[in-house]
Amino acid sequence: MADKLENLVKQAETDISNQKTKKAQGRKKSAGIPRFSIAIGIWMVAIILGALQFDEVISIVSTPAESKIERDLGSILSTAASSLHHYEAANGVLPPLLPNPAIRGLVKYDRLSDFNFQLTATISNVTMVMSASSTSPRRKTDYN
Repeated sequence: MADKLENLVKQAETDISNQKTKKAQGRKKSAGIPRFSIAIGIWMVAIILGALQFDEVISIVSTPAESKIERDLGSILSTAASSLHHYEAANGVLPPLLPNPAIRGLVKYDRLSDFNFQLTATISNVTMVMSASSTSPRRKTDYN
């Protein structure tokens, strides 16, 4: 009976020892797998946000579309024409220079008479024109 009891104790000790060995091996295997770090998480978020903002990033790097240039130049010409009309209404004649100094470098102002003018603005290969009688700017082509 003492032998049976001794064998059972040895068997229990062996089982406990085997379980400890298996746990240690499991820890070694999991230590080889890289853990998710905060830096990797931040980079992944930055990449995802960059992918979502791809159009804006490309528009910064590439040149703008001609339609965008037309809209922007049209807006500038409309603003310049409005300031000229306001000056004319207040003073009875058109000014010798554009009243708005911020757009003088962007817009060419031709005073054709006391009451007639033509505005021209060019960026890249897009030229927009507006006259005193027109209500909106138009794109200038080679034949007009």
